[in-house]
Amino acid sequence: MQAVSPYQNPLWPDAEWDVSGAFVNDRELVAFFDFCKHLLGFEPYHIVHGSPLCVWNSGRVLKHLLREAEEVRTAGLEYEKRRIAVYLTFTNLLLKEEHLSDSFSNAICTFFSRHNPTGRNAVILANDLLRDHLRREFPTLRLISSILKITNGGGKGKPDAYLRLAEQYDEVMVHPDDVLNYPLLEQLEEKERYILLVNEYCIRNCPLRAFHYTSLSHSALNFMGYNDEEFTRRQSTNGCQDLGTLLHHPTKNVLALNTPEIRRLRELGFRHFKLQGRGHANASSILFDLLRLVLRTDAPEENAMHRMGQIFWESLLPPTSRS
Repeated sequence: MQAVSPYQNPLWPDAEWDVSGAFVNDRELVAFFDFCKHLLGFEPYHIVHGSPLCVWNSGRVLKHLLREAEEVRTAGLEYEKRRIAVYLTFTNLLLKEEHLSDSFSNAICTFFSRHNPTGRNAVILANDLLRDHLRREFPTLRLISSILKITNGGGKGKPDAYLRLAEQYDEVMVHPDDVLNYPLLEQLEEKERYILLVNEYCIRNCPLRAFHYTSLSHSALNFMGYNDEEFTRRQSTNGCQDLGTLLHHPTKNVLALNTPEIRRLRELGFRHFKLQGRGHANASSILFDLLRLVLRTDAPEENAMHRMGQIFWESLLPPTSRS
């Protein structure tokens, strides 16, 4: 068994970190992986997830996710060299038969079927038609049930719903509101097959979550022409844009987990933890969470670890900008 690096967070050395930012923050994610592997002696994560803008995508319907095929290929080859699995977030709820022939989306699946050194490349999805298409056309890609699937399918809070999804998919994402529902989590078998989101910055018990997901799926199908005024109107009174609600409301504060909560999930047997980063214009928030969760921060080496983080941030600067 490989020794644990003294720089690795000792609270969960066996955690499987699943990191957002594929196809938008690739340079920074690769830099962090190489920094930890070559300077600190361990590999910080083995899964990235994301999607360029396309009709199969949902949740990442953003202008800065417009990508050419060569950009996707270049990113994929960098992850392949490091044996990092890629989970494609093709979570559009509203796909119909005519959307399954989308050439760009199919080409991405073809590429990651062929460049799959670990056999773990996967698609996160929420649409049954797409699931059947992928199973038929790309059998080497694993299938992951999305948060959108459990949310818009009415399965939140229902152990039986999760168990049914586990029969249909290789892995199942747990609804953020259920991540701290310990009685439910205890009933889930094969806990290594469930993915828990630990840094969700949406509010708890959000009444708009299902509507928001549907809105994003509509937007992906009509990116240039979709009108999201109805979602914007509802969001303005939802509390998710109010800092006081996000931080202090007893039932609506953000779903980002603290250290004791993550430790308890690990003690229950969960190991696959997802770090989301959709909607952010740059990689800073993703890198902050990686530094906070993957590296140790405990005394007596606290000052040393702060210095390690500083060295990493400085490594991203162009040589002429370093002091």
